[in-house]
Amino acid sequence: MPARLVSVINMKGGVGKSTTTVSLAESLALHQRRRVLVIDLDPQTNCSIMIAGPEKWNAMREAERTLDFFFESYIVQQKAKPFKSLIEKNVSDLKGKADVALCASAPEFRIVERDMIESFVKRGFQIDQIQKWICERFANGIKNVVNEYDYILIDCPPGISLFAEAALIAADAILVPTIPDYVSRLGLITFRKRALRLINERRGGPSQLMVLATKYDDTFSLHRSEAQLLKDNLGEAMFDVRIPQHVDIAKAAEWSETPRTFEQKYGAMAPIIKKLGEEWSSCMSRTRDPLGMSMIFAAVATP
Repeated sequence: MPARLVSVINMKGGVGKSTTTVSLAESLALHQRRRVLVIDLDPQTNCSIMIAGPEKWNAMREAERTLDFFFESYIVQQKAKPFKSLIEKNVSDLKGKADVALCASAPEFRIVERDMIESFVKRGFQIDQIQKWICERFANGIKNVVNEYDYILIDCPPGISLFAEAALIAADAILVPTIPDYVSRLGLITFRKRALRLINERRGGPSQLMVLATKYDDTFSLHRSEAQLLKDNLGEAMFDVRIPQHVDIAKAAEWSETPRTFEQKYGAMAPIIKKLGEEWSSCMSRTRDPLGMSMIFAAVATP
């Protein structure tokens, strides 16, 4: 069965998006025994460095094994690097059989996107044509590895870019980490009303939206009321588990040269991160057959 494709995104930064991607990947891999590939689409590269560590990430970058080279090769050479060659397997610093692989990003990814758009515009391409081209290339890469994993988690950049749109169009599910405050709730409403509606139109069907409260402070009345308001409005689309604002979450994001157990890495937050993986697996088991991958593969077949 092909992997379930999950895009992790928020319209604003600072909500724990990359941390959520990594912790969910490790929880699924270690406790649910799932094969997980993390694709880092964010030029900030936080996800890549959290998973692989700075030295390994820099080695991948110097060896031209980051996503910017994958897309740049199409423009410069008119031929893509093999997507599989970008993937680094068994990159987690966890002890045990945590089957986590990484397709890393790099700061240059933002420049590649800009240069790509400029190149296509000069050749007379419209934005919709550029978007389709990116979707097709993205699909061509993923289809070569989709049967090797149970989940593919995509850490999208904040906001909506052409690459983020491609990931959202392909996704079977969209995970939105959000701080339970007024401004973040407005951002989520905007995402649902505008961006998500447009994405669903382009993909030919609805994607599953899931929302996770992050940096939650139970002693803060605003957080309690906003989280409950989100739950009342979203129902099962809102996770029951809430990720607290806690120093152990920040420490877990720091790469360790010495392999550590799940409990050593996540400290007091280990039970909550484990529960996140359990709740996610339960949610996915209740959903219909994946739609996103079939939609993006159909796009590749379109002349």
